[in-house]
Amino acid sequence: MKAIRDLIYFDYDKAKSLHSQLSGGLLQEITRAIENENNINNELGFDIKIIKAKTGEGEKERIIKTERVELYHELLNEIESNLTSKNILKDLNSELTSFNEFLEKVPNYTYVKATGWTTFEDYGRFTNILDNMNEIQRLVYASSLESHPEVIVARKQIDEMRKSLKRGQNTKELAKLKVMEKNFDKLIQENSDASLLDETFVERVKTFIKTLNPNRLNFRLLPFDDFPEFQIISNLKNDFLVDGSFDNVIYNYGSRPNIKLTVFGIITSCPQIFDERVHPADEFKYQDETELSVEKVYDKVFRGVFNAIEGLEKFFNVYHPKISVSPIGIYREIIIEE
Repeated sequence: MKAIRDLIYFDYDKAKSLHSQLSGGLLQEITRAIENENNINNELGFDIKIIKAKTGEGEKERIIKTERVELYHELLNEIESNLTSKNILKDLNSELTSFNEFLEKVPNYTYVKATGWTTFEDYGRFTNILDNMNEIQRLVYASSLESHPEVIVARKQIDEMRKSLKRGQNTKELAKLKVMEKNFDKLIQENSDASLLDETFVERVKTFIKTLNPNRLNFRLLPFDDFPEFQIISNLKNDFLVDGSFDNVIYNYGSRPNIKLTVFGIITSCPQIFDERVHPADEFKYQDETELSVEKVYDKVFRGVFNAIEGLEKFFNVYHPKISVSPIGIYREIIIEE
């Protein structure tokens, strides 16, 4: 079954590495030769004359003649086909029988592909919007109250006070302006649907995100309409967005697309109901504190700090039955009926 794809995200470096391992480095040699010949890096297309490469089976010449190769698509198709033929790549949409049986099989999967409803979650964009949310609300809701008598008076007083402060800073007048602005916000909320955020709350949320989750761009995919608890979470790198920036993705597809998308990648986290991992702190479980050497006490203290950090990081980690997938490609797939 053939398909065409609109690529949204493609991890070119990871794809080259994977293909190199699957094919003995052939494509890596080819792409390097192409890049050297054209003096470009990571372009979507390459003009190829004749490229000779050696395969692992002996010295064979592979001659590639084409006017233009869309390398990303060729590379993606080749990797998916290769992994599928080796029974390594699993299409999750076709693997579902019953929910319980499916969840039992998932931990044994490595490379997966799934199609479903998606959302993009840009934490950098979120903090920027959060930072400006009150000003946006003031603009929108105050504009709808332009004819309100109290709003007219309050706005005029604020404008006059700001003009006065431009001529010379005055601590008392500055404090008075802040009071007037708070009263103006209260007036807007009383006469509209505005819900202004507390500035202290905004700063605390921003600090929390910037400390534990800075500049994160999430991709969330739900492959099963009747099993929304199972979700695939992927962290995207801005460098591998095919259109250059996340803004372009938003303009084209929206932050919550109304068209199903596909993700292909390797599972990197598959939490279970019962965590069977051995914890490093278990080393000290049966040791008396007084018997520990200075080095071990030092080690135990710092492990405790990292355990506390791990507890905070859980706010952003996936939990059962969700899984994390390191994506190689994200795209809209259009099946060609033959």
